[in-house]
Amino acid sequence: MSRDPAPRPLRLDRTGRVDPPLAVHRAGEAALLAEYPDTRDVLVAAAAVSELAPPHLLDLVPAERTLLLVGAAARDLSALAALLHDLPPATSQDGAAAEVTVGVIYDGEDLAEVAELLGMSPAALIAAHSATTWTAAFGGFAPGFSYLLPDTPAEPARPADTAQPIDTAQPAGPPWEVPRRVEPRTAVPAGAVGLAARYCGIYPRPSPGGWQLIGRSDAALFDPEREPPALLTPGTRVHFAPQRATARTSLPASTFAQVAREAVAVPGRLGRRRSAAMPSDPALPVLEVLLPGPRSLLEDTGRPGRAASGVSSSGAFDRGAMLRANLAVGNPASAAVLEIMAGPLQLRARAAVVVALSGARAIVGLHRADADSADLELDPEQSHEQPLALDAGDRLELGAVTEGLRLVLAVRGGLRGVGTTGAVLGSLSHDTLSTLGPAPLAAGDLLTVGPQQGLDAVPTPAPAPDPAAARGSAVIAVDDAAPSLEIPVHAGPRDALLGAPALDQLLSTTWTVRPDSDRVGVRLDGDPLTPPADSGSRASEPMMPGAIQVPPSGLPVVFGPDHPTTGGYPVIAVATRVGLDQLSQARAGTTLRFLLAK
Repeated sequence: MSRDPAPRPLRLDRTGRVDPPLAVHRAGEAALLAEYPDTRDVLVAAAAVSELAPPHLLDLVPAERTLLLVGAAARDLSALAALLHDLPPATSQDGAAAEVTVGVIYDGEDLAEVAELLGMSPAALIAAHSATTWTAAFGGFAPGFSYLLPDTPAEPARPADTAQPIDTAQPAGPPWEVPRRVEPRTAVPAGAVGLAARYCGIYPRPSPGGWQLIGRSDAALFDPEREPPALLTPGTRVHFAPQRATARTSLPASTFAQVAREAVAVPGRLGRRRSAAMPSDPALPVLEVLLPGPRSLLEDTGRPGRAASGVSSSGAFDRGAMLRANLAVGNPASAAVLEIMAGPLQLRARAAVVVALSGARAIVGLHRADADSADLELDPEQSHEQPLALDAGDRLELGAVTEGLRLVLAVRGGLRGVGTTGAVLGSLSHDTLSTLGPAPLAAGDLLTVGPQQGLDAVPTPAPAPDPAAARGSAVIAVDDAAPSLEIPVHAGPRDALLGAPALDQLLSTTWTVRPDSDRVGVRLDGDPLTPPADSGSRASEPMMPGAIQVPPSGLPVVFGPDHPTTGGYPVIAVATRVGLDQLSQARAGTTLRFLLAK
């Protein structure tokens, strides 16, 4: 995709003409990626779509040259595509954009290298960066992260407390074309100020990243208790001021809060979200954590509809297992569950409760507090998706998984939180990339549930069924003889960019799941694909769960529920929901192949 050599300043009139997209690509089962000439056109279209708020639209995610529309189902794609080609202009008017000054200590690890890439000294780079007015164009990557694009720069400033000299002899307007790192860092510190392609951005929290780091700031970029939570909303104009290492590098919190209230908020959300408060009906502590296991998380259907501000949908990785476990205890399909990585796990009931397990398989022990009641040790198939009754004092022990990777535990009444910690931005899901939501379980935690509305009777566990008949398609045996998975995908949205040979290779290669896979992404080993020559400096585009991204290494990464909401590497295909359920249970060493969905 070509870029203009110099972007237009992003002072937007969203009530003007809405041009149709240059192209529309399928992006998975129920999403479309629309291409536009520049960011101005993207935001104008996003504002118009948001104002219409079609009922079948679940999320709307702008990026520099593209707009992602996520529908409720595949049947919605034709209606969404038609909508994009006949959009009426938005009727609401925006006020003046807010302006924010952010102090920066320019001591980043990549400062000298970036200066050399741009053909200037580090001091000249500092001068040019701080003299440029940057505009928040769109969110993504992480909650509170905003992609900033340069406007026409002013003359270099010379703050009184700068720690380094400002070189006023150098021109103030470099092209700001900086490639991403070939190998992204596994951890970038919070507050890091970076450059990539023609963007500038500030990392709101520690996370992986491939941007070139030139400095750091202590700006409060994201606060889930603030409305809006993100400080730098689209349209905000940002100025950077060089600071000494001992100086405070951000405005007072009260100033940030005021700026956030006044900032232009586009594109609009598709409806107001509930606050992070606990539900009004009583939530009772019924399960005590004795042994939390390697990582046990509360998960539900996540936070859809917030990707434009950098908040991924998150939620249960294996949605099918969540559905089946909830149905087994009489819960609504969307009730929050416990997602248990690998096991073991031990819980003690503090009141009578009914639970059910799905997803991976493990041996289950029920240790009764009543001396007259016999303990039970259940075969993995006996306990799988069956309601299990616990009385006060009973202990539930889950062994290490024998098949699959993630156990899903549902509790009748639905999980409501951990102690007094409840939902964040309307969801209990723990997002491992942003850390939103209740923290991973620890020994001594108390799990609360809502009113129990399921059936009263719980049958005694039946004899184990035939394992081959009972095994679900998303569960993988852990022995070496396990067959390869077949993951259904939809080609695109960037398969044409990578070329037909690359798609053929993706589909014909047997890939192996790497040990560094997690809820952010399932990383694969195999014969590398050939990425585009400009793979490290392409315009960022919206991402979605199941997106198969091809980084410069050529080794695909399949994004999971906690993925960054935008990314700069091309997406060759998108896994289906069933495919994601399968990948959620794929431990390191599992082999798999992709096939085109029917």
